[in-house]
Amino acid sequence: MSKQTTRRTNNAHVDGALSAHAFPFAALVGQEEMKLALLLNVIEPAVGGALIMGQRGTGKSTAVRALAELLPPLACVRGCAYNCDPDDAARLCADCRARLQVEGRLPRVRAHVPVVELPLNATEDRVSGTINFERAISEGVRAFEPGLLARANRGFLYIDEVNLLEDHLVDLLLDAAATGRNRVEREGISVEHPSRFVLVGSGNPEEGELRPQLLDRFGLYVEIQTPNDVAERVEVVARHEAFARDPQTFCAQMDDQQAQLRRRIARARRMVASVEVARALLQRIAELCASLQVDGHRGELTITRAARALAAFEGRKRATDADVRRVALLALQHRQRRDPLEQTASRARIEQAIEELFGADETDANQKSSAHKTVGPDQLSPEDDDAGKRAANRPTRTDPDGRASETRSSEQTAPPAAGRITFDLRSAQTTITQPRRAASSRRQSGGRSSMSARRGRYARAVVRPTEELRLALDATLRVAASRRTRSVAGTRALVISKADLRFKEFRRCAGTLYIFVVDTSGSMALNRIGQAKGALAHLLRQSYINRDRVALISFRERGAQLLLRPNRSTALARRLLDALPVGGATPLAAGLLRAYELAQQARRHGAERIAVLVFTDGRANVPLVGQTMGARAQLRQRIADELARISTALRQTGAHTVVVDTRQRFTAGDEGERLARALGGQYLPLPAVQV
Repeated sequence: MSKQTTRRTNNAHVDGALSAHAFPFAALVGQEEMKLALLLNVIEPAVGGALIMGQRGTGKSTAVRALAELLPPLACVRGCAYNCDPDDAARLCADCRARLQVEGRLPRVRAHVPVVELPLNATEDRVSGTINFERAISEGVRAFEPGLLARANRGFLYIDEVNLLEDHLVDLLLDAAATGRNRVEREGISVEHPSRFVLVGSGNPEEGELRPQLLDRFGLYVEIQTPNDVAERVEVVARHEAFARDPQTFCAQMDDQQAQLRRRIARARRMVASVEVARALLQRIAELCASLQVDGHRGELTITRAARALAAFEGRKRATDADVRRVALLALQHRQRRDPLEQTASRARIEQAIEELFGADETDANQKSSAHKTVGPDQLSPEDDDAGKRAANRPTRTDPDGRASETRSSEQTAPPAAGRITFDLRSAQTTITQPRRAASSRRQSGGRSSMSARRGRYARAVVRPTEELRLALDATLRVAASRRTRSVAGTRALVISKADLRFKEFRRCAGTLYIFVVDTSGSMALNRIGQAKGALAHLLRQSYINRDRVALISFRERGAQLLLRPNRSTALARRLLDALPVGGATPLAAGLLRAYELAQQARRHGAERIAVLVFTDGRANVPLVGQTMGARAQLRQRIADELARISTALRQTGAHTVVVDTRQRFTAGDEGERLARALGGQYLPLPAVQV
């Protein structure tokens, strides 16, 4: 079995493979909510783990890895691959139960609490376990090699960038987290073993969202931001520089604080089970969750367990209202979400509910004044877009067709129009081009998955090799073992021929990349930019449901801008969409060129289905190159030639295109229809909003 990187703890003599130094947990500056969430899980693993989301470089990974320094050793069965507890016969693995029956007593050893990191590129067999290839080759027998879920039993499973984790691995983790056991049925092996772990994840919400099923599995949620206080930022830099220069000296300086923290944690772990939570307090916790319409009962359970752990950490035998006030926000913030385009629920809304039921004290008031606010967007305003009315009196200039268009000074922002949009994203899916490289990726009928030669869940082994397929060693060994074996130096060894070789095929989610190209020029202020934003918001909701990726490009003035690279963060896309200003000229060719470049890049990275949705009235008046001055007819022809060339190139990428015409119905012109024909795509007029 390949060796998993291990982290240093205060019992380094137990495992010589531990690294020499890790940044001390006590030396972390600020981010009190993050530290509290991690400590509560150390004290009471039943809290259910922690999800830490925030910007890059805010100490998320450092804090989780520093956590290992504070964990006391475990009593484990000697030689057990699953860290079984010798004093808990009900949760022993099959091997330990057999040993207990034969020997009557299990040998024990003290070992570190495992802190196992799950890499994003991990394969399913590496996570759940697979056949022991060494024994299969040397002895010709089938044996199980435990995976990361086995190593994480009774410890912590840490996933950095958890929001980027492949869906098939998410499903595997959900099953293990829900049952506390991992069942493996593969390669002729049937194994079930305990896998009870605290799930700790971190990530940047701007790089993608987490599936709601996995989000709810985390007991506590913390959203952190870079501190604005200059003194705090200076202290962060000073400590990390000191640690980088001389880790040993820096850690020695923090030894007293680390030791004090360990003692508090050890005391809290001993007494947490005896901490009382009055029934009247349970009543208020339930009322809080009911008032916030929290689904299920995980909210109440998490608050109760976290409040008990906090009381134990502070040396008290009874949980209080103050404990609930401190942990309720962490337990409920990720359980309030209703709209996929909304940020995690408003802190203000939860804090208000807490104050109404538990009251406020000075500590809460001080914390609120200094805490960062992560406030999700409010409900959309029902006001219709009146951008056209506001634009009527602004200065204009003449485009190549002699029509009026707004100048640079007319920049404005219009809110999305509210209401139900009569527009279905499936209309843009009906004729999406199938993947062209059938040899390396084949669409499976009746589902949203495809077979891939490079990424996804290892689904099967095939005989025919291609340049992209990888060797399936497990299947190769099985075929070779079934055909022939021979004795070599008194042992059974396999002889593998070319005919025995088998190659891997992977199954992966066959989602679509939707590239939204939005005209934000001045003419859009006259042509229902509010309705266009409303339609886009509607499409974003559908893409969230289908687990598709989205990208956002806007074009105005002299060029186009990629506002959002392909990801699944529909909330971020919505924020960018709401803030889109309008005004200036219409560089349509630049917007289409940017979409072409993005589609080409996505193809190179293995995207199978791409749809480009262009929201515009088609009235281009700025060429890609050259001056905009000169004869009107020549300028118009140059723009038309550029659009024709780029449309041909975009069509050749295999991307399906949809042109959503944003012009008013009473406005003359068929530019949108002509653009759709040039792109070889669908033409749709901007749908009306039904309020």
